[in-house]
Amino acid sequence: MEAPSHTRYPIEPNGMELALGGMASALALITPRKGLNLYDHPTKYLSVSASILFGYYAILAFADVYCFKIPSARARRASVGARIQKVLTMGLATALAAGAIAVGLVLFGAPAASQHGETAMAAVNIALLAVTPAILTLKPEANAWRRALLSTETKTLPEKWAAGFFWCTMLFAWSAALFIPMDWDRPWQKWPIPIVGGAYLGNLVGLLFVLVRCFVLPIARADYEQAGRDSRNVGLDPEYQGPITRSMDKKDE
Repeated sequence: MEAPSHTRYPIEPNGMELALGGMASALALITPRKGLNLYDHPTKYLSVSASILFGYYAILAFADVYCFKIPSARARRASVGARIQKVLTMGLATALAAGAIAVGLVLFGAPAASQHGETAMAAVNIALLAVTPAILTLKPEANAWRRALLSTETKTLPEKWAAGFFWCTMLFAWSAALFIPMDWDRPWQKWPIPIVGGAYLGNLVGLLFVLVRCFVLPIARADYEQAGRDSRNVGLDPEYQGPITRSMDKKDE
């Protein structure tokens, strides 16, 4: 009996994007700026944070290396103009998402007559954290977005990726907003610090969620299934040594 072919995982793991994403999120939030802090200058601070995040996503979109996607030969041959157009499309879609989030913030209690800059920059940061990963990952089709974000159907890996970042970021931002009306009189309760801080924390939690759901579990499941096939093959053929042992024997020869 021939040994089964080398295990081919369901996905090509690309943890580098996750690591860089976590670094970009942390950098965008906590990078010290001389003479600028989140408490006294929230609009300027958050504008710098948004610029860092947008630059990170723009690099991914331009290079076509986001998520676990491996660029095809056609993508590698794409012209500079096509790549720039992809970045601009991503920016426009993120801006539209930020506008919708800003409206939602006002409807749910954000200051409507004042602090417009703070609300706008909070919406931009949340959009970059929650929606931009979906923009880069999902097809521009309503059905794809519905399946990823609203459906309980079995999801593809890109849909799991988009849903993880979106819901973790949104839920943590929503939960953090509950601290604003409390009478603790702390500097960090100032609008929109709690909601932005919650969004960044939720994004990092979403990163861990996506890492486990999209990478660790599929690989572990593939290894488990391969181990089961090996054990069955050993039962059928006592001389079968498994793909790893057989490959080592061939090298020794």
